[in-house]
Amino acid sequence: MKAAGFEAVNKLSTQEKPMPQLDSGDVLIKIELCGICASDLMALNGELTDYSPPVVMGHELSGIVSESRHDAVKIGGRVTVNPMVSCGKCRYCRSDLDKYCPDLYGIGHDIDGGYAEYLRVPKQSVDIGGVLAVPLEIPPEEVLFLEALGCCLNAMRETIFNESVAILGAGSIGLTFVQLTKQAGLHTIVIEPLEHRQKAAEQLGADQVLDVDEIGINQVIEDTEGGVDTVILATNNIDAIDLTFKLARRGACINFFGLFPRGNELKIDYEDLHFMGYKILASWAFSRWSLNEARKKIIEGSIDLKPLLTHRFPLEQAVEAFENAANRHGIKTVLAP
Repeated sequence: MKAAGFEAVNKLSTQEKPMPQLDSGDVLIKIELCGICASDLMALNGELTDYSPPVVMGHELSGIVSESRHDAVKIGGRVTVNPMVSCGKCRYCRSDLDKYCPDLYGIGHDIDGGYAEYLRVPKQSVDIGGVLAVPLEIPPEEVLFLEALGCCLNAMRETIFNESVAILGAGSIGLTFVQLTKQAGLHTIVIEPLEHRQKAAEQLGADQVLDVDEIGINQVIEDTEGGVDTVILATNNIDAIDLTFKLARRGACINFFGLFPRGNELKIDYEDLHFMGYKILASWAFSRWSLNEARKKIIEGSIDLKPLLTHRFPLEQAVEAFENAANRHGIKTVLAP
């Protein structure tokens, strides 16, 4: 089968690999689409440490079950996966905090993922509900966003909101947050330098969409009488950090959702932090609860994911696809085996 292998830093290539061999309890998925995540781009650039090359990356996927050796999964169903494979037994897993499991490993991180024609899901993952089925009428173009939507829903539950929120970045994650914050009744302001992403934010209901413009930023601060109640960083642009604290009012909640490359430091004077009263957190990944909520939203059609997928490449053009995503063309780039 064809696969896009992450061999080492700055080395990605399409290659022929043997078909995955299943053990008892495993499931085989024929991949329909698999999205390129910012974390995959960062791993390829050597900016992350939680990948284990050589490995086939890809964890935002939709596929059809082509073989099942597990009683809980039927052949022919459309599915996606929970890419975190945890023990299911430790105190973190029992609390739906699998992402902190000491035995955690990842599909597309540590074992082969979705940039391939077929994906093997191990029994350990299937046993803990790692194969998420949706009705066949739900298109793969929406199903592949289930994991990312789960991450955003998890962050919504963790973040403190009041009346106003500024979202920095209007990629697929930022645009998902736009819809969720509007559904929550929040005045939603988006800061995004790229015109095509600004337009997408407007189309999806943002109340204000601004470039990284000092006049516009100052106007937001004036209009909100000192800054917004909440800031969500949906970007890993290091320049956004200063803007975050400029936009945040006293007592604001700041969610560093975007993953920054290792080696960057957040520096803040402790006395300033004390008297400004910021609530700072970093939401990442999802929970089993949020994945199930994401599945419900997609099945109900209560979130519009169609505008997010803008570029599709065949597996043979994986390198070009990664370049397209890295250059921020469109919004979401996917590989289609």
